Amino acid sequence: MVSIINKAIVKELAQRYQHTRNCMVVGYQGLKSLEANELRKDLYTKKIHLEIVKDSLASLAFKEIGLEGIGRLLEGPSALVSGPIDSAVLAKTVVEWSKKVPALKIRGGMVEGNVISSPEVEVLSKLPTKPVLHTQFVTLLQAPMSRLAAVLSAPLHKLLGDLEALKDKREKEGTSAAPAS
Repeated sequence: MVSIINKAIVKELAQRYQHTRNCMVVGYQGLKSLEANELRKDLYTKKIHLEIVKDSLASLAFKEIGLEGIGRLLEGPSALVSGPIDSAVLAKTVVEWSKKVPALKIRGGMVEGNVISSPEVEVLSKLPTKPVLHTQFVTLLQAPMSRLAAVLSAPLHKLLGDLEALKDKREKEGTSAAPAS
């Protein structure tokens, strides 16, 4: 009976994480229940899912879907943190919580299907999110065009200024050269 239940759990985990591209593995040993509740609430508001898994069953599930590397991160009491969000946001959230709650230990994770270590999760957490990167990229693309427009319009502005100065000068000359009656 137990093996049937375990097989069902492995199958369910494999189905759940088969299409997951970003996932973090954390150790939670020593995490107090109040801290766990706060963590889950915060993650829930960010649409991030925290799932406590049995290491051996999760390892089998990840092996089934070709992600043996994640299985090697599952040692001791483990939880999987995943969600349909940017990997940088996921990493930032996990790192923030590991700083708030020392019992939460980052073991590593998976980003776009590639297994990363705990130090790599830390580095990923310091990167800007995808929307910020997109904005920076667009700004970089626009900068040369803005500079080119400024360079091309500068002679026109100078010419306009020179023409206005000439007009002012002629108006002054015209009023001073007018005969006195």
